Amino acid sequence: MSTESPEATAELPHAGAPRRQDQSQLRRARILDAARACFGRDGYAGATVARIAREAGVSNGLLYQFFRNKEQLFGVVLKQVVRDWVRAMVPRSDSAETPAQALEGMFRRSVDFCRSTPLLPALLSRDPALQLQRIQMASAERIEPHRKLVASILQAGVASGEFRSDLDVRSAADLICQLQSDYSRRAYADDPRFPLTPALIEAAVRFIHDAVRAR
Repeated sequence: MSTESPEATAELPHAGAPRRQDQSQLRRARILDAARACFGRDGYAGATVARIAREAGVSNGLLYQFFRNKEQLFGVVLKQVVRDWVRAMVPRSDSAETPAQALEGMFRRSVDFCRSTPLLPALLSRDPALQLQRIQMASAERIEPHRKLVASILQAGVASGEFRSDLDVRSAADLICQLQSDYSRRAYADDPRFPLTPALIEAAVRFIHDAVRAR
């Protein structure tokens, strides 16, 4: 004879729901990790659904329960990469950097992330124009927040006297964001026509400092 109360018995059917949700999220995360590895190693064309599923340790059918097709899976992976890119680039809230250090740090961290993320050059290795368009589309929603962040750093520099008092903050933020975007693209595109040497990075950093610093 059971000694469980009716209340406890009533709760039993629901006890497994959170665990099933956790397992589902873990499977989805495994698929995304495997997709990121496959796309980074094999490019978009070479990374098949079957290979991604195999490396994730799931069936093709289970993969399709989470993602309609490879295109959707690729889009989610790409958004993850852009999210990680932003996290790597943005100064920490508890950072003690000066405004000038914050601008330089953002530039260098962005370039370093693009250089050290194998997924980006792998995606551009085949049909680069199409893949570059996809990367730009995935990062489009980040453009305005990025510009606003740079503008806020410039405003802080003006207020502290570190940057020029006559600085056109909006225009300067736009220019710095464009420069950072272009040099970061050079880092992951690895195009010999547009090299990215340490000397060029240092020149870009000096250019930014010279353009905004107080005289």
